[in-house]
Amino acid sequence: MKNWDLNDLYHGFDDAYERDLKKLEDKMDDLKNYILYQKQENDMQYIEGYIKREEEIVRLSRSLGAFASLTMATDVNHEVAPRYMAKLQQIFRKVTAEQVIFQRYLASVDLNKVKEHSSLIRKYLYLLKKDQEDATHLLSEKEEVLYSKMREFASSGWSQLHSITTANLPVDFEGKEITLSEIRNLAYDNDKDIREKAYHAELKAYEKIEDQVAFALSNIKREVTTMNDLRGYESALSKTLTQSNMTKATLDAMIEAMLEYRPYFAAYLKEKAAYLGHKGSLPFYDLFAPVGNLTKTYTYEEAQKIIKDAFYGYSKRLGDFATKAFDHNWIDPFPKKGKRGGAFCSNQPQIKQSRILSNFTGSLSDVLTLAHELGHGYHGEVIADNDPLHWSYPMPLAETASIFCETIVNNYLLKSLKKDEEKLSVLENSLQGDTQVIIDILSRYMFESKLFENATGPINKKQMKEWMLEAQKEAYTDGLDHEVLHPYMWLNKGHYYSAGLSFYNFPYAFGLLFGKGLYAAYLKDPDKFLLHYDHLLELTTKTSVEEVAKTMDIDVTSKDFWISSLEQVKKDIDEVILLFKK
Repeated sequence: MKNWDLNDLYHGFDDAYERDLKKLEDKMDDLKNYILYQKQENDMQYIEGYIKREEEIVRLSRSLGAFASLTMATDVNHEVAPRYMAKLQQIFRKVTAEQVIFQRYLASVDLNKVKEHSSLIRKYLYLLKKDQEDATHLLSEKEEVLYSKMREFASSGWSQLHSITTANLPVDFEGKEITLSEIRNLAYDNDKDIREKAYHAELKAYEKIEDQVAFALSNIKREVTTMNDLRGYESALSKTLTQSNMTKATLDAMIEAMLEYRPYFAAYLKEKAAYLGHKGSLPFYDLFAPVGNLTKTYTYEEAQKIIKDAFYGYSKRLGDFATKAFDHNWIDPFPKKGKRGGAFCSNQPQIKQSRILSNFTGSLSDVLTLAHELGHGYHGEVIADNDPLHWSYPMPLAETASIFCETIVNNYLLKSLKKDEEKLSVLENSLQGDTQVIIDILSRYMFESKLFENATGPINKKQMKEWMLEAQKEAYTDGLDHEVLHPYMWLNKGHYYSAGLSFYNFPYAFGLLFGKGLYAAYLKDPDKFLLHYDHLLELTTKTSVEEVAKTMDIDVTSKDFWISSLEQVKKDIDEVILLFKK
């Protein structure tokens, strides 16, 4: 069983880890004392002193936190890692009150005036102004301290319950016990009977845990609603948009365009249903059914070669990055008991590396998922050269490089195929992904909106299942068979279970459609695009979504841009429908 190598972070929870943990505590104490006792006679010097301390803390805490969280990701039953995660939370919580004091002080400073004499403040001006804005939503020091303590065994605990419960969920399938990740991967199987049986086995398994997970989700959303009310946010969505460095005008333009293009996706799904022998609309269990005759199961080694060849076809830097990630065991590829489901990339710019988790079983979709996560890693490679407080990008821009890299690999595969049935396999697989990121994301956005509308009181599993079905019907319209939907999609998507990140759904649609627009620009003038693309990725941590888009002459507040990107998807829909009928 191939595992990722975390030794460049730490060799274990050993003496080196303990020393760095103590060093972090000392740095946090120093920051605390600085805020409380350093005289504020010179605003510029005082703010610079604070920034420098924050930079040191970020460098150190990223490695400590990453080692604990990555250890838990591949072993949710690990006995030691959760204790260190709790310890790190305690260390950061010690300066909560002082951070509130500093933010309130910062809100009183004229940053435009102070920046004139400080290159450090000019460099971080956008983030400092965001801190000033956030200061208007702060509670008192005592209340902020209390919430940071309570959150550890409130929403954080509920989130951990979801992770542990789903990772350990046994699924009975044809007399064998398999993991949830394995049963969900059978949705891509070539055998229709296996797909249908796996779908029913998955739904049956959820019945064992639906009560506790629904209770967890209900309490997380109620906590978010309560805290947002206390902080004076208009809604969970308005807070998310602030966190995302994105305006409501951009979100509205994108959602309106997505809603407008639902009929085209419904037409594709109904044609797929006919191709697979169904009458009418497509049953949910065949949403990911492979089509055409490219029935190949890829080995992990074959996936590596495809990705590296495709990436080198784009640029040497991208190809070299993928080679480095594969060769140095930055990836934990295969499913196993106790490992969390899905896939993610964790960028570690402090050591100029990334770590990628996947649950690879050999499908074409798994190959593209690896390409997607390596795109996140490449994004991390670019921003590793940024300053420490510019190592984090907002949710919508997080998907920019990942979607772009997935598109590179998908188009590489298409060019290598000659037969219509093989092209259908690859093109329709890509369209499956686009449908998830546009139409299923719409259903998730609708469902989460409904959750927050009703989060003033308890929400039970029955309501969640009903609302999920309603959202799927509204998003997919008549593309899916309304009698064979998936009432538990709220249970298996971990993004719902974070009190700190609400509405982690629309950023995927943004990433896909923004990535499509960027890829069109690349095809139009590859040389010019290559000169500017890495700079765009570098800027994602430093300014707003709208300003980043402007560097490529894109106006994301205009519905026309989103329509132009959706038109590219529609071309694929038209081509797939033609191939279905051949």
